[in-house]
Amino acid sequence: MTASDCIQIAIAIITLLGIVTSLVISICTLKQNSKIIEDSNKANIILYIDFNPTTSRYYIVIKNFGNSVGKLISIKITPKLNWKKTKFKQNRRPITDSKNVLLAPNQKIASWFDFKDYPDRKFKVTLNYESLGKKYINEYEIDLSFVDNIDWRVQYAFDDNTKDNKEALYKINNSIQDLTDKFR
Repeated sequence: MTASDCIQIAIAIITLLGIVTSLVISICTLKQNSKIIEDSNKANIILYIDFNPTTSRYYIVIKNFGNSVGKLISIKITPKLNWKKTKFKQNRRPITDSKNVLLAPNQKIASWFDFKDYPDRKFKVTLNYESLGKKYINEYEIDLSFVDNIDWRVQYAFDDNTKDNKEALYKINNSIQDLTDKFR
């Protein structure tokens, strides 16, 4: 075997390695692009607890922040919510007991729950949902102690006893904020 044959074989091997490397990079890029497209198009269902300062009420909100329809298969919240631990002792189940809920993109459902004097303040949430033919699990924690750090001026219903213009403006502001929250 001559030197030129060895050089040709080495060039062929280097070319083959270059082709294989390019092929591997192309396949990895396609997989990554496919995952990015899937993540940007799938449903993204989240449960959160919202505090409305106008009414001084907490709402459990389940919203699809994604770009596709999502089916909420199940919710697990630990510790489990129970109306019997509240001051209002309702005979109904909390919204967290819901199963098989279909949510369009940006659609949300909400339900009032009395967290004001609720003994538990931290919750572990696990959401199982389906979107674009695949199943997803979201797990995270919610800590309600953040509400204690919010500084709001809360006024309740309008009445004829408004003492000054500043108080009336607070009431108007709170009403507008409440309406804005409902249309989001």
